[in-house]
Amino acid sequence: MSPVVLIAIALAVFVTWYAIEAIRRRSHPVKGGLQTNIKLPYTEEFELYSNEFSHCSRKARLVMAELAVPYKPHMISLIECGTYENIRPQYLRVNRAGLVPTLVHNGNPIYESDDILTYVSEYAAKEGKSLVPTDPKLQAQMHEWIENATISSDDPIGGMEKAAGACIPPLTMPLFFTSIKYIPFHRIAEGLIFHPHKVRPIMFMGIKVRGIHGMMKMGPLSKMILRARDAMAQHLVRLNDQLTNSGGPWILGETHSLADVSWTALLLRLEETGWLAHFVETQGLDAVSGYYDALKQRPSWTKAIENHRHPIIEQATVDFHEAVNTNDALRAALYS
Repeated sequence: MSPVVLIAIALAVFVTWYAIEAIRRRSHPVKGGLQTNIKLPYTEEFELYSNEFSHCSRKARLVMAELAVPYKPHMISLIECGTYENIRPQYLRVNRAGLVPTLVHNGNPIYESDDILTYVSEYAAKEGKSLVPTDPKLQAQMHEWIENATISSDDPIGGMEKAAGACIPPLTMPLFFTSIKYIPFHRIAEGLIFHPHKVRPIMFMGIKVRGIHGMMKMGPLSKMILRARDAMAQHLVRLNDQLTNSGGPWILGETHSLADVSWTALLLRLEETGWLAHFVETQGLDAVSGYYDALKQRPSWTKAIENHRHPIIEQATVDFHEAVNTNDALRAALYS
């Protein structure tokens, strides 16, 4: 058989495989909340699909731990943790948007982390457990602080000056890019082929070639990170004022609520990316620092966070902090 014929056969096989796989991996947006029209296989009353590093996944695990709701865990890998498992057919059958977390209750999925927080809190309230204050004024404050910490699925970095959550994706990028050196090219290529949004896998490919030290030389990316840095500083000053005025130890004062669950995940992300120490030092955020220490002492921290550390992210965190400490140019670009 001639080489031309072999090449033609190989090309035909690839095209056929791609066409079938593209159909199997087709994704679309999903609405938040309980999906009564979808029934998934399940073996336990609650099953949670989450990722170790995902900001929103951490919120979901924290609320389950805080309210002592048992669940069967399913860990879904994201590319920064090694693979694009979230855009593979098995998970897309659970969540057609390919997003984590997804909570499944008796086979019905609940999408979007804030909706999961509300759903679990309402479920636990039937047994006398709740993270929602009874005072309507405190409820309104709680929802305001939850919304401020939310990362929108539709526009993750939209409105950084209005929402601290929108600052998280840009501020996480240096750590994302550090973890990418541990991810093989062929795994990133899966995103180039099948991920509905190509910008991130293309960016990851570029960073894998250029490395973390070349990141801040990318003009638009650098400007976005610095804009998020400056906006986040103001959000944390506001949080510090709230903690001081409420008397603490929590955002609403003596009442630990869903707002604290949301901000636990946010402050953790700032800590592991090195930003929290910078903000505490430059902004004098003593109340925030004490608040975060108190959050880490809660039993839910061990169950939801410490028991779900990921080795790639742990190593990337060490690498990133070492890079910042040893590279004056990188440190100046980020913090000056």
